[in-house]
Amino acid sequence: MSSKEVGIEDARKTLGDLANEVRYTGTSVILTRNGKQVARIAPLEPAMAITVGTRVTVPEYSVPEDWTRQGEVTEATDDTVVVKLDDGHKQELPRDEVSPA
Repeated sequence: MSSKEVGIEDARKTLGDLANEVRYTGTSVILTRNGKQVARIAPLEPAMAITVGTRVTVPEYSVPEDWTRQGEVTEATDDTVVVKLDDGHKQELPRDEVSPA
C-alpha cells in the first residue's frame, strides 16, 4: 500500500479531499507534526480504483432485467460513474455501487 506524508495543519484545510483520495485510490496519508509521523489515515476497505476504462459490474436493481450488468466506465467523478453497458445502454451510478468486473 502506498502512502504520502501531509502536515497536520495542511490536512486540516483539505481533510475532505484527503479522505476521498484515501477512499478512491487506497493511498494512506501519514500525518506529521514538526516533521515527525504522528498518525495515519488509511482506507477501511480495499481501494476501488475505478477510473475511465475500468470494466465494472452494476447491481441488479440499477438496470432493467433485460439489460446486461457489465460494461466500461466512460466518465468518473469523486461521487459517480457513467457506465456504458455491453449492450450499449448507459447508466449513471454512485461510485460505491459498482464493482470491478
